[in-house]
Amino acid sequence: MRRAFILLAGAAVIAGGAAVMGDERAPAASIHGAPLVAAPAAGPSAPATPSAAAPLGTLLDLDRMERVGERYEAPLSDGRRAVLTLDPELQTLAEKLLQQSRAPRGGIVVMAPDGRILALAGRRTEDPNGGLDGIYDWRLATDVWAPAASIFKIVTASALVGAGVGAHDRVCYHGGVRSVMESNLTDSKRDSRCEDLSYGVAHSNNAILGKLAYQKLTPDRLEEMARKLGFVGALPGRELPGNAGKVELPATRDLEFAKAAAGFLGTHLSAAGGALLATTFANEGEQPVPRLIASIDGTPQPVPEAKRVLPRSIAQEVNKMLVGTCESGSAARTFRRHRTVTVAGKTGTLSTNEPFYMQHSWFVGFAPAEEPEVIVSVVLGNPMSWHIRGHEAAKRLIDLALRDATSREKDRTASVTRSPRKQW
Repeated sequence: MRRAFILLAGAAVIAGGAAVMGDERAPAASIHGAPLVAAPAAGPSAPATPSAAAPLGTLLDLDRMERVGERYEAPLSDGRRAVLTLDPELQTLAEKLLQQSRAPRGGIVVMAPDGRILALAGRRTEDPNGGLDGIYDWRLATDVWAPAASIFKIVTASALVGAGVGAHDRVCYHGGVRSVMESNLTDSKRDSRCEDLSYGVAHSNNAILGKLAYQKLTPDRLEEMARKLGFVGALPGRELPGNAGKVELPATRDLEFAKAAAGFLGTHLSAAGGALLATTFANEGEQPVPRLIASIDGTPQPVPEAKRVLPRSIAQEVNKMLVGTCESGSAARTFRRHRTVTVAGKTGTLSTNEPFYMQHSWFVGFAPAEEPEVIVSVVLGNPMSWHIRGHEAAKRLIDLALRDATSREKDRTASVTRSPRKQW
C-alpha cells in the first residue's frame, strides 16, 4: 500500500495567548509549523553530491515518505533512498488515533529504548474545533507548539531528588489540584493534609511540587536539570529534525518560579522531546540518540552511543513515582483496566486560549516498567469537546506494541525455524 504524506508550504508562527488551568494563567507558547493551507505534493528532488558530513535530517524528505510493503521509505535530497525505522502497525495506529481524537492539533512519537522511532505522526485541522477531516503533518510531532504542563514535573522531581529530597519525605499542603498560590509556598494553618513527593508526582499535585521547589531549589538548578535531560534546544543526533523543548524560568525564586516548577508557565515541549525524556528514564538515566533511518541504499546506519545524563539512583527513584501515576494516580483508571503489565508515565493538562482554545492533554511513559520495550509520547490540543485524552491514546499504542512482542515470543517458542516478524 502506498501512502504519501502531504507537503505543507512554508512555516508559520502563530502567536500564543494566555495559558489557563482553572484559575491559573501563564504566558503561552508560539505554535510553530506549516500553515493550514496544503500545497501540492513535492516532486522528485534533483540529485546532489552526497555529503557524509551533512545532517541527515536536513537531507531526508519526510514529506515524501511512503509505505512500501512492510516498511517505510523516504528519499534524500542527494538522490539516495532511506529505509526508515517506523513500524507500519504502530504508525498506522498513531495516525488513526489522531484522526479519532478530532483534535485541531496533535502529535505522537513512539520509540524503542535504543532510540529507534517506531511511529512519528502529527495532524492538524483547519477548523479550530477539530474534526475528522485533517492534514497529516509529521512536524506536529517534532515542533514545539504545546506547553509542557505537568510533564515538567518529571524534571522538577529529578532536581528535588538530586537536592536530597526523599521520595517519601512528608510535606503538608492544602489545595494544589488546579493552582499554586502564595499560601502554598510556606507552612500554613490551612495545610490540612500531608503526603510525599511520590504522591505529588503520581497525582500531579501542584501545591506539593510548587512548595518543594520553592523551598529546595533555585531557578539555576532547575534549569540545569532541564538541560541535562535534553529538555532544551534541538533534538540530538543527525536524523530527526526539530526541537525537544524550551525553558524560560523566572530568575527569582518566588511564586512564579513555583508555578513554573509545577508546569504552569515557561516550559514547552514537543512530542519528540517528550519521548526523549521518557526514554531517558526507561534507560535509568542513559539517553539514546533518536534514530529514524535504518539504512541508506542498503547500507545499515551506525548506532550512536547513548550517554548518561542522570545518575541511575535518581532515575530509579523518579521511575517509581511514574509507576504510581498509572497504578494509583492521574492515569490509574485507564491503565488499571485489563492490566497485564506495569506502566510508568506522567500525565499533563493545560489550556491555551490563543490562537484558539485548546486543552493540551499529555502522556509520556514506557512499558513494561521493569524492562521497558516501548516508549510513548502523546500530546493532543483538544477543543472544548474532546474525544480522546493523551493517556488513553498511549494505552492503545502500548497494548499494540506489547501484544506484538508477545506474539513474536510465542512464534519463536512454537517453531525455531520461523523468522521473527519484527524487532522493536
